[in-house]
Amino acid sequence: MLTQLKKDPTISQEELADRMKITRSAAAVHISNLMRKGAILGRGYILDERTGILVVGRTWLEIAAQVDNPKIDISYGGMGYMMSLELIKQQLTPTLFTVLGQDDIGDQIYQRLLQSGVNVQHLVRSNSYPTPKKLLVRNGDTDLCQITEVKNGYQLTKEAQKTRCNLLRSAKVLLLDGSLAEPEIDGLCAQIKEYEVLTTITGSSLKWCQQKELLRCSHLFLVCHDHELMNFSGGFQAGVPESCFSICGEIVSNGLAALIVIFGQQGLVLATKKEIAFLPASPLKGTGTEISITAGVVGGLAAGHGFRLAARRALGKSE
Repeated sequence: MLTQLKKDPTISQEELADRMKITRSAAAVHISNLMRKGAILGRGYILDERTGILVVGRTWLEIAAQVDNPKIDISYGGMGYMMSLELIKQQLTPTLFTVLGQDDIGDQIYQRLLQSGVNVQHLVRSNSYPTPKKLLVRNGDTDLCQITEVKNGYQLTKEAQKTRCNLLRSAKVLLLDGSLAEPEIDGLCAQIKEYEVLTTITGSSLKWCQQKELLRCSHLFLVCHDHELMNFSGGFQAGVPESCFSICGEIVSNGLAALIVIFGQQGLVLATKKEIAFLPASPLKGTGTEISITAGVVGGLAAGHGFRLAARRALGKSE
């Protein structure tokens, strides 16, 4: 029905029913469902043209101390912050939905995001929620200890929930932080299915997605490394991308929109219901990191490309 409305937005309900060979009451039900999902904005059949990238994730102050060197590094982190900055790096303008405290640290992070070009118009500031802090103790490149100071039990206000809901309805692609509290992720996943938003989840394993029955979500695509796929199912030869084709095909056959597997600096395996292919990386650029590949794919999808072109875009944007 949505295809028919796109072809002729001025078509009457009666003509629409005749064209689809259904009753007028059935056409009315379909129209109501499309309105509920946000695909059309009213009975005048104003189409909802989804645009842009929405990032929903955590942001914090990060303090890193080295035991073998009297040095302390202070930076900003969290999946929401990192993915937003990576998207900006790839000449994209994401909208970030995150929660910061009404404190000095929150002010600093807000200004950094604003100056970088991230859309922070809908970012939530709260007096009852201090901006989270994360302490890392390292020895060289090895993390010895991680402590995250975050106030649990924070609840979005009804106004903030409504804002996030409206952002979800209008976003073309959603990038969701897998480290959010599970009840929050459960609620967001329900909205993803209801509003049919193309989504990826970062920071969560394939096993976790399987436990949450997300591998059956037709609007979800995932990016992972080959070792993550090996931990999930095994059954293929390490370092040989083509050997995992059957496993990737089995995973996407359950309903997943796409699975993208990073094979070191060799390239990517892309699996969708239509195709499974190995996309080699450029010898000059390599494959890039998981965060850069994810951002590249998200950018390609937001531009209207299919998964194959979006994956190729990601390889081209990698460093």
